[in-house]
Amino acid sequence: MKSGKRTYLTLIVAVVIGLAVPTGAGAVPPDDTPDRPHSQNMHLIGSSLRAGAVTGPPPVGPGDVPWDTRNTDLAFWGDTVIQGRYDGFRVIDAQEPGDPVELAFFTCVSPQGDVGVYGNLVFRSVDSPQRTDQCAQEAQSGNPADADCAPVPAPCTGFEGIQIFDIADLNNIQLVASVPLDCGSHTHTVVPDPEGERVLIYNSVSGAGLQANPGKYGNQCPGTPFNREDIVEVPLADPASASVIGSFSLGQMPAPDGRLINTCHDMGVILGSVNRAACAGNPGVSVFDISDLENPAFLYATTSPTVTNFHSAAWSWDGSVLVLGWEPGGGTQPRCLETGTPISPPTAGSSVQTDEMKTIFFHDGATGKLIGRHVLPRPQSVYENCTIHNYNIVPHPTRNLLVHGSYQSGTALVDFTDPANAYEVAWMDPDPLDPPSETSPGGRTNFRGGDWSSYWYNGFIYESDTRRGLYIWRVSAPEVRGPVVMLDHLNPQTNHLSL
Repeated sequence: MKSGKRTYLTLIVAVVIGLAVPTGAGAVPPDDTPDRPHSQNMHLIGSSLRAGAVTGPPPVGPGDVPWDTRNTDLAFWGDTVIQGRYDGFRVIDAQEPGDPVELAFFTCVSPQGDVGVYGNLVFRSVDSPQRTDQCAQEAQSGNPADADCAPVPAPCTGFEGIQIFDIADLNNIQLVASVPLDCGSHTHTVVPDPEGERVLIYNSVSGAGLQANPGKYGNQCPGTPFNREDIVEVPLADPASASVIGSFSLGQMPAPDGRLINTCHDMGVILGSVNRAACAGNPGVSVFDISDLENPAFLYATTSPTVTNFHSAAWSWDGSVLVLGWEPGGGTQPRCLETGTPISPPTAGSSVQTDEMKTIFFHDGATGKLIGRHVLPRPQSVYENCTIHNYNIVPHPTRNLLVHGSYQSGTALVDFTDPANAYEVAWMDPDPLDPPSETSPGGRTNFRGGDWSSYWYNGFIYESDTRRGLYIWRVSAPEVRGPVVMLDHLNPQTNHLSL
């Protein structure tokens, strides 16, 4: 089935000149200073905190649980913020950004909890084998026991893939579907098709190795190169019937390399009049025409200097610039050190920190040509895991502005209206979470934490801190003044319209 012409929700253009926002009693947390320094034009106005642990089993301190509970990605519907976690997800009312309120915390212990939203539906990625396809209050990682799969042909109950929740009643959130997927779901991209009365989900897998028991968590994980993106259809009238309806090939690198694109980490999409998708993949980035949402057509592949495994892709809201990033060191290593500092283990063939390890790249959206870059300007310490991680673009009609959340380097706003001369407008850079001390002279280097994601949404920056919760910031700078586009919803991997 092919999708026809799509309609889009109403835009509101507003003038933002130093928004006046109520702060709310106790909304600004006391730990803003001194361990969360920021530029003078960054203003912390509110928070909704829920602690997250990133160490996993065994517990390492009082109150720790023996599984990972860190906060992860964000999605927005109206004034509601969905914050993913390794142990479920949060529903937060941000109608008053200075005083956001957690309305619900739904427990579902399974990593990594990447989230998307459309209306009353929340989509959640599960990226490692679980013993059942249902939510649990405790860790259930691993394959089902042999007894669960015998006698043949009794079905196994294991699962990894995409979960779909109905949050219409926050006192009774329902898991309405668990869609099993080959190699699981590490991240996903929400692709709305309102005229078709459905949502499509482009699924990015968590790995492409052969499964020990093929068929248990989907059809068959064929091993490297995986070279495809699966498409899940969610009928809005019957989300419980969600299913895989197809897939598309990820293409290959230009000659003389010629390698197939193995997998996507993220898929960045822009709809409206542009209709493009970009797979941030391994070893390169493939770009598609998605005028037919079910049958993306490969256009070209591109890469950036020294990068062999991309992490994120985003589009400017007119589709003219493709923004690419990667995750050297896997997000657990300090890869934002002073350039030239020795690193271990080596990364991307280098035994020293390079500029490219802390760079975001700007490419021409039509051709893939590299047209600019931005290097993180503040070197981080050896005690801070750091890469430029998750980001989105401000829907501004005349400027290109990027907001990124980058683990322990924090959050920043970057102007790349001129991609060859991008510059930082505002920043928040927390102190190391676990530096050396008298009680731990060596320190626990590379202790994981910091900002999983930071995104711009309707005049504010929303920061998802893995260990703390949600923070909301306002920026007072000339770059964000003037007309800006207000959205009625946002899945940050998807520009659901074009400007």
